Amino acid sequence: MKKITKKTLLLMMIVLVSLLMVGQMAKAGVSDTKHNLSTSGTGTFKLTSGTDEVCVFCHTPHFSSTTAPLWNRSASQANYSMYTSSTIDMTIANSPQGVSAACLSCHDGTVAFDSLLNKPGSGTGSPSGWQWNGNNSNITTSGNAYIGYDLTNDHPISITYDTTKDTAFNAASGGKVDTLPLFGTSKNQVECATCHNVHDNTNSPFLRVSNAGSALCLKCHIK
Repeated sequence: MKKITKKTLLLMMIVLVSLLMVGQMAKAGVSDTKHNLSTSGTGTFKLTSGTDEVCVFCHTPHFSSTTAPLWNRSASQANYSMYTSSTIDMTIANSPQGVSAACLSCHDGTVAFDSLLNKPGSGTGSPSGWQWNGNNSNITTSGNAYIGYDLTNDHPISITYDTTKDTAFNAASGGKVDTLPLFGTSKNQVECATCHNVHDNTNSPFLRVSNAGSALCLKCHIK
């Protein structure tokens, strides 16, 4: 059996520390945003008693869904009306897919914030006895966070990004349009997370880049 050298041990420690730092940075990013639904949150929708775990409202290391990475939320059963237009040549799916479905499990307002697949601690199932600020355990229809299930008046999602069907768009490369990620098995789907980064609200509302001068729009659209 080979001896572990000081150099190997040092490299292992650097990798471990780096992974811990990445995890802490992601948590820190969410902690200071409205996506922190725990008792430490500062937004309208948050627990007044229950748990101070920040990540659990979206993610779990066990018993997760495949909707999104280690996804911890119950799927919405809403019947969505997807965007449609006579000017669109690219293909739109019949319902929200992947990461967009994950986002809508909160933002369509039909699934409670604490409808989890795996509650904090040992064991599966949703928690009980948690208290929500203003008794709002769902996104309310009056706020900006509410999208609902009529998506006909929203930017299309779950749309196949294909510039051979519409040349008024910038070409994608390596599963991205400029810096914006595309999703799906073929890395060619525009989803909510193409424009939004749920872990970082530096560019409100959770935009991947500032839209000053329509910079975000112009990543894809040729105008």
